[in-house]
Amino acid sequence: MIAATLLALMGCSRDPNEGTLEENVGLAFAPCNEAEIRFLATKHNFMTAFRPCGNNHFRDFTWSPDGKTLYFQLGMSHYIMDAEAPTKDTRVVPTPSPLGPAVWLSASRLVVPVGPTADAAEDAPLQLALYDTEQATVFYVALPANLTAPRDLSPGRGVQEVFLTAQRDEGPRRVYRVEVASGGTTEALPWLGTVDTFSHTPGQDAVVVGVGDTVTVHDVETGEARGAWSPAQRGVLHPDGQWLMLEHLGEPVSIFYQRAWDELSNKAREREQRRAKRFEDRLAEGFPTQVQPPTLSFADLGTGARWRLSSVYGTDFEWYAPTPHYGSFSLWGFEGKEFKRNVLLGDFTARMRQATRGGDFMGVHPFGTGDGATYTAPAAAPEDDAAPEDDAVPEDEAAPLE
Repeated sequence: MIAATLLALMGCSRDPNEGTLEENVGLAFAPCNEAEIRFLATKHNFMTAFRPCGNNHFRDFTWSPDGKTLYFQLGMSHYIMDAEAPTKDTRVVPTPSPLGPAVWLSASRLVVPVGPTADAAEDAPLQLALYDTEQATVFYVALPANLTAPRDLSPGRGVQEVFLTAQRDEGPRRVYRVEVASGGTTEALPWLGTVDTFSHTPGQDAVVVGVGDTVTVHDVETGEARGAWSPAQRGVLHPDGQWLMLEHLGEPVSIFYQRAWDELSNKAREREQRRAKRFEDRLAEGFPTQVQPPTLSFADLGTGARWRLSSVYGTDFEWYAPTPHYGSFSLWGFEGKEFKRNVLLGDFTARMRQATRGGDFMGVHPFGTGDGATYTAPAAAPEDDAAPEDDAVPEDEAAPLE
């Protein structure tokens, strides 16, 4: 629709540069180029989970802990793919439509938030579907009737436990704990209050919470903050406890001019940028001309230092459990240029190593106060081992929700 509108507008123009402008806009909405995506993925050391120009209109994904199986959602259905098989065998998850991202409790046990089954009453509550991929069986756990919009599923502190966020009685979003064996649901970590995003790293017993434009890492046992970063909307802590991947909106890029770094010479790039700007100035007031790509940055929890990625853009990041410092995320694009959605998997080791050494790595940039970034260090530890004060964060003993 946008492309058709733009071409119609240009058809009415008498600008002498009309032909060049058509070419610029045509490039912005050009068909998917599989060779280009493969080249850029290899250039920046990433692998694609799906064919670059396939029907990749999926919403959410997550890798099994052993890295052999990929769960993903496509439209109103969801699937698991055998990522190790040469044919990438894929089968449907036999549950109602998913309502949000899923989580793996083991290499063969998947938990997905879903609506009521087809034969349930109209006012039936939402559920968690527990799908055993080896046995091909499904078990359902009903959520309390007043909990809605479940998301942010994370492994709990126990093997039969899941954290999730939801709205209770259509109120603010908070964190809840679900015992998947019994179905018991309680409010978890009430000291967190309202949250926008949430993730839990069991190996570090830490939670990462996004509220507004700030992400904070908390110790689960004490509630103490281990650091806070802004701008950021979501974060995921690595199992080793040192590295935090952050998601936020990047610097705006033109909708009509997006080129990879090596596509043009500097002079040709500047010339095309000027032509695109002249075209944007002719559009009706309020017509969108820029987009803020979803951007990734990583921070060192020990120092608070942070680095931004410009080589690749994406969202829904997760650390890949089988291989240290590998990560996976939903692709937005490379080098400021948007491409068709895909799941990327790649090694961040060299990027993080070079960053801490002060060296250069292609597409990695220090992200500090000059870029509008802020960091709040954790509070200093007390000088003695005095007993905790009466107002210390209590252990969560919330009563089960009805």
